Amino acid sequence: MSSDDERPPVFGGSYGPVRDIDEPFEDAPSLVEIQEDIKAKQEPKSKGQLNPEQFHGEHYLCLDAAHTESGRFRAYRFLGRFLLDYIWNSDYPENVLKSIFMMCLNYAMNGAEAMNIAANHFIFLLTARHLDYEIAVHFKKVKKIEDSMAETILTRFEIVDQSNKSKERPSICEESFVIDVTAIESGFQKKKLAGRGRINSFEIPYNISVGATYNLVNNDNFCLFRAFEWLRMKHVLQQQRFSDYKRNERRQQSDITTLCQACGINMNLPFYSIEEYGERIQAYYNKHHPGVFRLFCFGTFGKMKPLWKSKVIEYKQELCVLFTEGESGQAGHLNPIKSTGRLFGSKTNYCFGCEIPYTHQTRHNGNCKWKCRNCQRVGNTFRGTCKDRFHAPRECYIPYRPKKKTEKRIIFFDFECTTDFQPDPEISRFKHQVNFCYAHVTCTNCIEKGIWNQTLEQKCGICGDYRTYAWAPFDFYNTEVERRFRVDDPLAAFTKWLLQFETETLGLDHNERGKKRKHTVKHNNNNEEACFFDNEADDDEDNYGNDAENNYMLGYDEGGEKPKSVKTYAYAHAGSRYDHVLIFGEMLRMGIRPDLVRQGNHLLEMKAHKKGAITTTIFRDSYKLIPLKLASFVKTFGLNIDGVENKKYFPHKFNKDANYGNVLDTLPPLQDYSPESHFPEERMKLEKWHADNINTRFDLREIIADYCKTDVQILVHGVLKMRELFMAETKHDLTDSITIPSACMKYFVALSHQDNERIAIVPHFGYEKRGKQSTIARKYLKWRAEEEMRDNGWTLRFIESPGGEYKYGNYSLDGMMERPGMTKNLAIEVNGCYWHACPNCFPDQEAIVGGGETAGVIRARDAKRVKQIARDFELEIIWECHLMRMLEEDPAMKAFFDNTPDSGPIEFRDAFFGGRTGPDCLAMGIMKPNGEQLNRSIKIKDFNSLYPSRNMFTKYPIGHPTLLKIDKDVEWTKPEHMVDNDGMPLEGIIKCFVVPPRHCLFDIPVIPVRMNNRTLFMLCRRCSEMYPKGLVDPDYNCSHFEDHERGFSTTITHIELEAALRAGYRVTRVFSAYVWRLSCDWSESLFHSYLFKFLKIKEEASGYPAKCLEDGISEEEREKRQQQHIDNCYAKSKVRLEAPRIKPNPGLRYIAKLCLNSLWGRFALRNRLTKTEIVDNDADLGKLLNDDKVELSSLDQLTDRFWMVCYKTKDEHVVQV
Repeated sequence: MSSDDERPPVFGGSYGPVRDIDEPFEDAPSLVEIQEDIKAKQEPKSKGQLNPEQFHGEHYLCLDAAHTESGRFRAYRFLGRFLLDYIWNSDYPENVLKSIFMMCLNYAMNGAEAMNIAANHFIFLLTARHLDYEIAVHFKKVKKIEDSMAETILTRFEIVDQSNKSKERPSICEESFVIDVTAIESGFQKKKLAGRGRINSFEIPYNISVGATYNLVNNDNFCLFRAFEWLRMKHVLQQQRFSDYKRNERRQQSDITTLCQACGINMNLPFYSIEEYGERIQAYYNKHHPGVFRLFCFGTFGKMKPLWKSKVIEYKQELCVLFTEGESGQAGHLNPIKSTGRLFGSKTNYCFGCEIPYTHQTRHNGNCKWKCRNCQRVGNTFRGTCKDRFHAPRECYIPYRPKKKTEKRIIFFDFECTTDFQPDPEISRFKHQVNFCYAHVTCTNCIEKGIWNQTLEQKCGICGDYRTYAWAPFDFYNTEVERRFRVDDPLAAFTKWLLQFETETLGLDHNERGKKRKHTVKHNNNNEEACFFDNEADDDEDNYGNDAENNYMLGYDEGGEKPKSVKTYAYAHAGSRYDHVLIFGEMLRMGIRPDLVRQGNHLLEMKAHKKGAITTTIFRDSYKLIPLKLASFVKTFGLNIDGVENKKYFPHKFNKDANYGNVLDTLPPLQDYSPESHFPEERMKLEKWHADNINTRFDLREIIADYCKTDVQILVHGVLKMRELFMAETKHDLTDSITIPSACMKYFVALSHQDNERIAIVPHFGYEKRGKQSTIARKYLKWRAEEEMRDNGWTLRFIESPGGEYKYGNYSLDGMMERPGMTKNLAIEVNGCYWHACPNCFPDQEAIVGGGETAGVIRARDAKRVKQIARDFELEIIWECHLMRMLEEDPAMKAFFDNTPDSGPIEFRDAFFGGRTGPDCLAMGIMKPNGEQLNRSIKIKDFNSLYPSRNMFTKYPIGHPTLLKIDKDVEWTKPEHMVDNDGMPLEGIIKCFVVPPRHCLFDIPVIPVRMNNRTLFMLCRRCSEMYPKGLVDPDYNCSHFEDHERGFSTTITHIELEAALRAGYRVTRVFSAYVWRLSCDWSESLFHSYLFKFLKIKEEASGYPAKCLEDGISEEEREKRQQQHIDNCYAKSKVRLEAPRIKPNPGLRYIAKLCLNSLWGRFALRNRLTKTEIVDNDADLGKLLNDDKVELSSLDQLTDRFWMVCYKTKDEHVVQV
């Protein structure tokens, strides 16, 4: 099968060689997409089909069932496809679904027990044909299967199914669905770095330089705390006072006691490990020295990287200790490090960014983000007068980091696959077996020399001997290829050749290069020599020995290029959804674990790291850089390829092993070319071509070779032409980026980096970090206030009531209910589970939660608050998780929450809606039924360059905003009414309650609302809730007149709100706003440098309009019209065209248009994206399963050795980078 982007095949269902990748299949099990192709050759050792009849129930059928067992990962997995056997009405078959869920969970538990697997993690996945994503539920620390687990799954199921119905899709209950339950035993623990009293004697594999550490002498077990307190005091106290501190044993012991008590540490233990107590110490330091310290622990056994480091992002000073192992497995000892660099040499420094030592700043790694490119100094803060922040885990403004130009190898390839029907009995899928592969090899040096498409007369040190290669299980003779391989398995042979290109083709010896470098240092009084090994030697990819002897041994003469080790970039068109998936499966079969960057079922990037004979190889999809069909390349870029006029047609259905020697006198039948997969116009061309060439002799072996080579030729010429044009205009290499938007962003940042502090990076949690109350807490307090007033006549004071929150000493109570006649008033605390360390959600005392503190520290602090409040109030604590359960169980409460306006903190993303289109009328004619012509015409109008034009003439805020807490009732009906409490105009993002008019002045509603996962433009909220699927009724009249029924809460820009007010909307309450007050806070030219560049290119590459080129006009008239066209462009867009450059250039015009429309989405890139990790051991798998900071999206066993884990970082744990 070709990797052409027109419609490559997917893995599932009845064979459709060129069906759309997004088209669902009726009989395709919805397992993880990539898994299915991998299973073609390698399966887990213990796997078998189960009799589905044993899983039949009263109201459901089991269509398929299977199970697998992995002793390597201590896991048991059950898979089943189920179908409800009768049609349901509006009610959910809750009991039936719960029985299916419980049956699957219990079967997985019993299966695990039968395999002696003490499963404590259960991952439940449910997939169906019309679901956008899997329903995933991860149960941790499970001791037995309980009914509550099925309830949890059912709740998630109902939410997703209701969302599915709102999109006018069938209910999940109306079709078959697949349940995948994996039971895993996870109890892995890493070796602890535990310290106690001082060790009298020990041997160090490499000796420490004199003066690198303090000699800490202690007779207790507190060396861990003593070492860090020692270092902290060194930075806190002045030098003379620190000298006194070192001699004051009583003061040291007092500080250790204070530290342990504050961290809740038992002081009677025999030893203390840094893994267990290090984060507690870090949390203590964060409280007393915010943003100052970060803790590190190094070892004495040859590791240059820290053995442990605390989870802190921004800090100013490192506190480092040295761990020395004890004898015979006893606890070791920890000494404070005076100078980290001197651990590795008397004149050595240490970079905590790269985690390697260096001797001089100028010789340190040029790619290090901690190294200032202006002053060459290394560190994590501002240094000197260069004012360049070079350590940037989270910066306030978009940084500019120019990338050093590097050499790279670029390989373009394409696969053709057989379409033999070979069903897998386990999963009922169809094999895609590669039976031809063609590759074209080039490099950046050959591209610059212009010889990338020429046969190599002299060996290239990066490309090798040959330019083109082919792999096939048969012989072919009519297609020219420099190097061909006849192999039984082209996919396996090509993958091995690609990954081992430098060792097999260039003859480089990676094992020789990868040997650890031995460093010798002299130290101690005896001037003895000791050595340690640099494990980072493999990262140096460009310094392979290039002497004449190496050239001679490799067959290079004196004038030949020396072999070089560089990264390989492999491109296939639409490879992210087909070719790369096949290679991914082959890599796993070879035992290679790649890094993946996924977007849905697309492999955006796949990277194999250098190891042994493997070359660093990065797979990317050229379609993400040039989103065009391969067939459009020739016309778009005006390609001139010898012997190639355009992309050819190929009968994919005829591509079978049995047809290799079957030479036809005519073309194969038209059906083998899949005409049904083409658009009507393209189908007509195919049919005409087939009819005109029907009597052409057809030899599959020769045709497939010619077809595959042609595709690769078009791909190579197109990508390199795009690269050439893009580099000529931007000076940036397109192949440095994965997608075209990322390439555009790099160029934009490079253009605008001179203007400091213009494009702000909004913090992930917004600007309201302290004193903000969640939306759900506010709604609960409103609901409670109404309930108590209605039932008891009691008044509840909270943040939105008159007078605001009740102040009690230094505390602000979330809610305070005045209860006349009662002994005490009622204090209500609504606690977020993450920020207050809910004991149910975070039972582990050492779990790092809100603010970077441990759960134990947060609970201890809250206990003091609770104790003090309980003196004068009866206290009621409501946890967020309990509140969510109340919403599930109480429909009236949920309805109140849904109808209550959101008055919580502003979320910037709430102002993002996208667009929605709809017809104003369904039909319009210009003729009467009797044939009489009406006095009307039908015209088609379209926006030309909508994004560029808006960004050209719109003011944008620059820098960070000012938060205004307004929270008052208003009556805004005109734009002039939009002012703050001081009468200043509100310009920025506003959160308010708006009431739509009954009849919009602009004929269509202006403000969008997101409801049931759909974007609606409505004039009444209650009507939209009553008809979630919409309603067509010309006689319908809205019966709602109250503001609270018609209105809704929205987050909106002041520009949109002004337009809404002019259309008849009203604003009745303003909650808060982010404003940019000063005129200098707004810019009309933020994007001008970028837009002028590409608008000019687009207009010039479009050529003159037709009226400027009409025949029969004089030369003077032609010049006049051309000048008028140039003047009109300047008047409309302020872009001055150059007459000599105005000529048609389709390729350049395409690039300009692509860049004009590809940049803007990058500014809204989310921090919380799904990550994919391939694990090959139970330790890594257990680490992810037990990580409370992530939530699992899916878990799948790819082979007996590899598992794939997809997960997202929980919102409260997201680190903005």
